[in-house]
Amino acid sequence: MELHEEPVLGDAFGAALQAHMRQSPYDRHYVERSDGLIDDMPHAVYFAEPPDWPEVDRGCLERLSGSVLDVGAGAGRATLAAADLGHRVTALDVSAGAIEVCRQRGIDDLFHGTVQELAGGSNGASYDTFLMLGNNIGLLGGPAQAPGLLAALAAVARPGARIVGTAGHIYKTDNPDHLAYHERNRALGRMPGELRLRTRFQRLAGEWFDYLFASPEELARIAETGGWRLADVVEGSGYVYLAELRLD
Repeated sequence: MELHEEPVLGDAFGAALQAHMRQSPYDRHYVERSDGLIDDMPHAVYFAEPPDWPEVDRGCLERLSGSVLDVGAGAGRATLAAADLGHRVTALDVSAGAIEVCRQRGIDDLFHGTVQELAGGSNGASYDTFLMLGNNIGLLGGPAQAPGLLAALAAVARPGARIVGTAGHIYKTDNPDHLAYHERNRALGRMPGELRLRTRFQRLAGEWFDYLFASPEELARIAETGGWRLADVVEGSGYVYLAELRLD
């Protein structure tokens, strides 16, 4: 008899955040890569206060100006921190569960969907800063996906708009599993840091999505495909760096 069962498809990330709000004993979820590698992600990271953030994340807050779109808001940690600094902030996430957690935490300017869907709407919103904290610059996805996302951000950008966030260096690793994945990507004609991921929590599995780890030089080339320019880079500890992009 076959005992193996496939995971249930659903909003695994949102369910994980909601479990944390309920003080569930399940205190972490998992990120599965397309080669089968699985990493654990503690839920508390998504609820941390600025004093507990990495230095590069706090540095992003110092670069905010005007109205802010928090791209990939998760549990709203960056939205709340930016609002505390006096900014008007919209929290955007594709996870319905994450949006509900943001609502429960007192955030009322919310958008459930993609940046492209926001840009295609008729609400007339526009922003001075796009905040992509917690390595969310990786949501650019890769050369095929990035131009569309960057164009959508430009469509709701005010003059002089900036993208401020953190990204992951792809080459600062000696992990053989990562290096092998890089080589498979190269053989397929992909960038080494183009990842295919999905979130797992309990029996739930989210949809597969594209995510990018890139060097600053690679990020600069990708930014140009969508009309943006890499204006500044601040190295952090480990493999993470702060990046600021400006709309040309």
